[in-house]
Amino acid sequence: MALLIDTGILYAYYDRSDDWHARARSVVRAGAGALMVPAVVIPEIDHLLGRRLGAKARQTFYRGLIEGAYDVVDLPHDRLARVAEIDQQFAALELGFVDAAVVALAEVTAVRRIATTDRRHFEPVAAALRLELVP
Repeated sequence: MALLIDTGILYAYYDRSDDWHARARSVVRAGAGALMVPAVVIPEIDHLLGRRLGAKARQTFYRGLIEGAYDVVDLPHDRLARVAEIDQQFAALELGFVDAAVVALAEVTAVRRIATTDRRHFEPVAAALRLELVP
């Protein structure tokens, strides 16, 4: 079953010292072949890996992208207005572009499962829009 992956899960997967590492590893290994990485997440994970873990971690992530461990999905241009709507609908959460875009991608791809460590932002959104959060 397909799964959209947010920044936190990807970061935790590569950082063995992260509190979410074991859960992230389980999610990534269980979802092999059906892991969808929103393109908007890539710059965030690239920055975090490079800054916190170094160039080697970034290169490992790049290899995963190149070798097809993840299916990179782009946000269609016609969904940008939906990103703004989601951000406004949940204004009190201060979602920001990336989180709102992940939700918009869930709608456009019909993939209702999102792997995230960000419960503060995603739990209220998931409840309102009938999304499933994992782990």
